[in-house]
Amino acid sequence: MLAPNDFTPRPAKFTCGAELVRYIIDVFFPLMKSEGLEGFLDLVYLPPNNWENREKSEVILNVIWPDADRWQIQKLTRIKYGQRFRFETEALKDCLKTEVCFIYPSKIELPNHLQQLPSEKSWVSRVPEWRVTTGFRNKQAQTSYQAEIFPFPKQASLLTFHPFIQYGDVENRLLVLNLSDNPQVIESAIDLFDSVSGEKLGSETVRTNSLTTIYLDKYDFKPSQLPIFYAQNMAGIPFGLGISNDGRM
Repeated sequence: MLAPNDFTPRPAKFTCGAELVRYIIDVFFPLMKSEGLEGFLDLVYLPPNNWENREKSEVILNVIWPDADRWQIQKLTRIKYGQRFRFETEALKDCLKTEVCFIYPSKIELPNHLQQLPSEKSWVSRVPEWRVTTGFRNKQAQTSYQAEIFPFPKQASLLTFHPFIQYGDVENRLLVLNLSDNPQVIESAIDLFDSVSGEKLGSETVRTNSLTTIYLDKYDFKPSQLPIFYAQNMAGIPFGLGISNDGRM
């Protein structure tokens, strides 16, 4: 379908599904912040099924974030089976240097910093995964989704489409979430294309171990256009975010 002269996507080096299992360390839960919005994360200690993971022991909830060449780790609380906690970006703003930090459950005390992400498999499930509710809010409204993230491999690429451009009194953003075992924050280019003409419309920068916000309205996408985003050197979880300018949605 797409064969413009200046845009020839190569096969992605990273695929979901069974291929992802090769790279799994353990599950991490993202708490995110984007400009003008606060983030929240609701975690409930209940297993995602009743046949695979019957873990019921008390565990430690840690917050993990990248800092130069190491992962900083801070113990937040202990959680018992059946309990629920909410974490908010206002309380953890010192951990959000890259607009994201990660909540990690562990049965053991973790050190204050590590060179690689911890690998204890305390909450392991595959059918389905352990999940939390994470999202954004302002004074009038909030939005959320069921989230978890695994570290992406070093060699990866991202090809995604954005069919959710909204029009009217709405600001459109594309958010790209990445987590890598390497604590360093590495930048990579992501190119924007028009799917109809194949024309390259611009380029932005995405970052590892970060939540990258890309502001889309400056590209003036029309209803007949389907935006394409292609990053050769970094994979991530992309999702669209629309914000009403009057703050009511």
